[in-house]
Amino acid sequence: MESQPQYEFDNSQNELILDLSKKMRFVAYFLMALGILAVVFGIVGLDVGSIIQGIVQFLIGLWTVNAASLFRQIVETRGNDIVNLMGALAELRKLYTLQYWVLIIALIFMAIALVLGLIFGIGAAISN
Repeated sequence: MESQPQYEFDNSQNELILDLSKKMRFVAYFLMALGILAVVFGIVGLDVGSIIQGIVQFLIGLWTVNAASLFRQIVETRGNDIVNLMGALAELRKLYTLQYWVLIIALIFMAIALVLGLIFGIGAAISN
C-alpha cells in the first residue's frame, strides 16, 4: 500500500511562513527574557504576583518559540509540511489555552471584587 504524498507549500507561501517564524521567534525571546526578569525581581521583592506573571510570560515565550521552530521546519524540510503545521498549531493552542484561562480567572476575580465592593460600599454608606 502506497502512502499519499504530503502537501508542499509553494515559494510564496514558504516566504510568508518563514517571515512569520522569524517575527514569532523575536517576540518569543523577548517574552522569555521579560519573564525571567519578572521572576528574578519577584523573588528579590518577595512579590508572588510578579513571579506568577513572569512564569506565564516565560511559558508564552517558550510555546511561541516552539511554534516558530515548527513553522520554520515547514520551509526547511520536504514531505512534512502538514505534520509541521499541525505541530505548530498545537503549540499555539497551548499558548492561547493558557491565555484563555488566565483571562477567565482574571474576570472571575474582577467580578468578585466588584460584588464585594458593592456590598461593602453600600454597607458603609448605610452605616454612615
